Amino acid sequence: MTILKTLLEYGVTAPHVIDYMKRELVESNGYTELNLEDSFTLIENEKYYVNLYGTNGMAFCIGKNLSDKPILRIALAHSDYPCFQIKPNPMIKGKHVVKLNVELYGGMNQKSWFDRPLGIAGKVVVKGDDAFTPKTLLYKSDSPLCIIPSLAIHMDRDLNKKGELDKAKELVPLIALDENADLLNVISNSLSVELNDILDYDLYLYNMEPPTVCGADQSMMAAPKLDNLTSVAALLEGMIASDVPDNTIDVMVVFDNEEVGSLSKQGADSELLTLVLKKIGAALHLSQTFIADVATKSFLLSVDVAHANHPNYEDKSDANNRAYLGKGFSLKRSVGQKYGTTAESAAVVKAICEQHNIPYTIAINKTGIPGGSTLGPIVTSHLPFPCADIGMPILAMHSAMELGAVADYVALKQFVKAFYSL
Repeated sequence: MTILKTLLEYGVTAPHVIDYMKRELVESNGYTELNLEDSFTLIENEKYYVNLYGTNGMAFCIGKNLSDKPILRIALAHSDYPCFQIKPNPMIKGKHVVKLNVELYGGMNQKSWFDRPLGIAGKVVVKGDDAFTPKTLLYKSDSPLCIIPSLAIHMDRDLNKKGELDKAKELVPLIALDENADLLNVISNSLSVELNDILDYDLYLYNMEPPTVCGADQSMMAAPKLDNLTSVAALLEGMIASDVPDNTIDVMVVFDNEEVGSLSKQGADSELLTLVLKKIGAALHLSQTFIADVATKSFLLSVDVAHANHPNYEDKSDANNRAYLGKGFSLKRSVGQKYGTTAESAAVVKAICEQHNIPYTIAINKTGIPGGSTLGPIVTSHLPFPCADIGMPILAMHSAMELGAVADYVALKQFVKAFYSL
């Protein structure tokens, strides 16, 4: 649980998630860092890490005795989550108050963000040696900088009956009472850079409430960003703990922009993963067609959270396929191809669980309630590998604070380790 807890505390934005991933793999576990723009030099029985645009990361371990058709075991997760992104010209000055100009990133449970201590974090881009090489700095506030206050029930007696919010009015954070306050001044001082050197930024609000183990039996965990940092942490733990089989390349990929469609240079709906795999193949002197050659024997695991059965809303779950909290990770199925699982790939997952005595549940959305899609179908449209979608079941998905079970995370990381070791 140490990696998960640390990642939940530190990984407040996508670039922070990838920064932690690099630290854990390169600095703590001896992975060799590669540059995307360079030719790769690789040897068998070694492990490598590639930073992809700062918000994506990829790690891979090469087994011994590779043939010209090695097996690929690829597992995917994503680094982003629904939150508020700060717009350019961020300060909205009113009478005796300053508000923050924001927009919504991803499909969040909007009301869950009211009345919570909110920090600010992300990337700040400053002047570099020339116009085409600016310098990117990570920023993370150590204390809350803003809050979105809800309207008192006394001022709107029908408040609890209302549905949709006026996003441009009701979801505007307060950042200061001093009308001269300026966010970029705060950031420049924190980063020890000149204010005039700041060229641009990708900054977000994040819930500063810490991850908490709760319940009379200490069986539950409540935290922001369980979607999808539980998956990132499980992949990290699985990669670090696994033994790579001969003639196998274990791969871990963390994509950005999943919550807004994945159609970006750093998203899953791009050629990025294919290009890096081709670089790996070239470095190992494999055929130019090796990806197609190994497709049927390889396997892709899409790891993202699942909807747990809600005890207060039993009618929202399928009659026979329910992901109960505390009963293991979830194997996700969808007739509409929202997930990548097929009968054949589900059989693989079930066989691994049976072999290693790992608990799991089957998660299928109730008919008429479509769920969100995952990385699985997107990536397999570029890489036609057998694919299964799995993840830790949670409640309050896309809320500012989500809820899961400790036992389900343990089952998930056990499965990932087994997946990488077979």
